[in-house]
Amino acid sequence: MSVTPYRAYRFLDPKVLAGLGDLVLAARTVVDGFMYGVHPSRMRGPGMEFSQYRSYQPGDDPRRLDWKLYGRSDRYFVRESETDTSLTIRLVLDASRSMAHEEDGLTKFDYARLLTAALALLSERQGDAVGLVVLNDERLVTIPPQRGHQHLHRVLHQLERLEPLGHWPDWRAAEHAVAEGGGGGRGLTVILTDFHQQADEIFRVVRRITTLRHETLVMHLMGRRERDLDWHGATAFEDLETGAHIEVDADSVRASYQEAQSSELGRIRHELEDRGARFETLTMNQPVDRALRQFLINRERWR
Repeated sequence: MSVTPYRAYRFLDPKVLAGLGDLVLAARTVVDGFMYGVHPSRMRGPGMEFSQYRSYQPGDDPRRLDWKLYGRSDRYFVRESETDTSLTIRLVLDASRSMAHEEDGLTKFDYARLLTAALALLSERQGDAVGLVVLNDERLVTIPPQRGHQHLHRVLHQLERLEPLGHWPDWRAAEHAVAEGGGGGRGLTVILTDFHQQADEIFRVVRRITTLRHETLVMHLMGRRERDLDWHGATAFEDLETGAHIEVDADSVRASYQEAQSSELGRIRHELEDRGARFETLTMNQPVDRALRQFLINRERWR
């Protein structure tokens, strides 16, 4: 599978898409536009769709012999088909209050929910089973993976009803929700989070997921202004989950803030990669196709 260059999808502006007010329409707009640049590669194997014949080799499954062709040619031929490349995709969405961080009229949760919906729709079109786990300490949502349009609509309908509340849940509750929503079969788990944690509880969940032998991709969401500390002079900041306030001179602390942020992101990446997960940082002003490309790359690795 190949993907055309990034410049082809600059129209997929997350703020414009979120402004549509219809999550399903926005997700379809994202995926339809993105798929213009995706060219699926076909592999041969024991799938359902016929590809070609080849001569029988010792060790081939006799059930794949074409007896009608044998009757005409007196030779053994095996039917080769396109491989079934479907997976189980588990989408884990951080719905804690910190995801309500807003920049230029768009919240992290707006971005994450749109991306989750687009990933669900893209997965369904790939023939994958899609599951959803939504995490905060006020409401846990678990939809086990299934295939089909009706199931996809259930996932999208659930996403439309969500809002960010409370904190990331106790790690035991989060682990249970992820395990309950895991489903069977090989697959890829995608976690969308701003990585606002109190005591490494997100790391604990990632450890649980990788213990279940799920390929894991963590998509870390940041605001552009949050990343760059793009404020000036005396600025008051509030922790959306604890209500704590701090006032700083943004200009005087910017350099030390960015240095500390770089160090922390490096630590997170190291921790996750040690657990066998992949880590990608996204900013809310970026078109969502970057995340879709990263998702497809990881899907192809695990297929």
